[in-house]
Amino acid sequence: MPNCKLTKRIIDTLPAPADRDEIWWDEDLKGLGLKITPTGRRVFLVQYRPAGDRRNPRKYTIGEYGPTTPHQARVEAQRVLAERAAGRDPQAEKQTAKRRIASEQVSDLAAEFIARHVSQNRTAAETARILHREVLPYWGSWTVDEVRKRDVIALLDRVRERGAPIMANRVLAAVRKFFNWCIGRGILEISPCSGVAMPAREQARHRVLTDEELAEILQTARKIGFPFGSIVEVLVVTGQRRDEVGRMAWADLDLDRQIWIVPEEHSKNGKPHIVHLSGPALSLLTAMPRTGELVFSGDGRTLFQGHSKAKRRLDQLSGVTGWTLHDLRRTVASGMARLGVAPHIADKILNHQTGTISGVAAVYQRHEFLSERKDALELWGRHIRGLASGRMAA
Repeated sequence: MPNCKLTKRIIDTLPAPADRDEIWWDEDLKGLGLKITPTGRRVFLVQYRPAGDRRNPRKYTIGEYGPTTPHQARVEAQRVLAERAAGRDPQAEKQTAKRRIASEQVSDLAAEFIARHVSQNRTAAETARILHREVLPYWGSWTVDEVRKRDVIALLDRVRERGAPIMANRVLAAVRKFFNWCIGRGILEISPCSGVAMPAREQARHRVLTDEELAEILQTARKIGFPFGSIVEVLVVTGQRRDEVGRMAWADLDLDRQIWIVPEEHSKNGKPHIVHLSGPALSLLTAMPRTGELVFSGDGRTLFQGHSKAKRRLDQLSGVTGWTLHDLRRTVASGMARLGVAPHIADKILNHQTGTISGVAAVYQRHEFLSERKDALELWGRHIRGLASGRMAA
């Protein structure tokens, strides 16, 4: 069998064999090898003989060249050989663990992934929703090692063909996180998402609604009413994120002090966020039916889910198209600027993670500008009240 020093420079020059796999052994570390297949695939491995068994050498797969560097392969091979010297059989242990894990279904591992990893992430609810809605109905009963690259592509095609190309991007991101987590825990060695491109190209949005458009949207939202129309109105008067508004609970509101505290588990930056409730916001909330714990819920317990359908109806009735609910935040920021609100105050109101104040100044700047934020939202609220009633400034 051929020998060489397994460095990147040398590995890149090694030819693919004509008809069968070939292993090149490292000259410096006995047992470390690089298997090259006729298709050109290169995989690091380490070979050793278990204690008491001189006839059946074990080949322990380390990883594919590229994602695994020669240095990483060398370190892993030394670890495996050290375990062998201590009387253990790393390959047998790996196969036993793999057989145990392979019996688990995607649904079981997804549940563990959500509990152990996703729950610590600010996008937990969205990732969990995507896995439950888009993935588990198709792969839930499969084992993770049954999912192939073609299955990932077929899943994305299914989402894209129903007219949701951006959602297909989100599905790929969630699935990729899941399989990378499986790799990190030793469940898989290669992700079926490897080499899968994003299904749709995304561009940064710059849509800012005019006062005329905003007036049409507000007046139509008022006609639609609770819960979706009310959600839209609160989005406009507060400038907060859709999910934060949608998850608003009565316990988060202090109507006497005219504040809404977005809890840290719902805030994008993971910190509680104080939102002043202007006159229009207060009027909206006090007029809403109290059906239970949640503000925008038919039964008070479950979140409103029909955003897409309700948004299409809003577009049809208002005649304003080509915008998203998130564009309302940009519209609020732009509108406040026209009214003379300082950028750093608008940033605090919108709870931007990276605001106008940055660098060293941001480290020492801990003032929350609560009084200025209140004044700005009252100013914006008066402007919105005029738009909603049809009294637009000339």
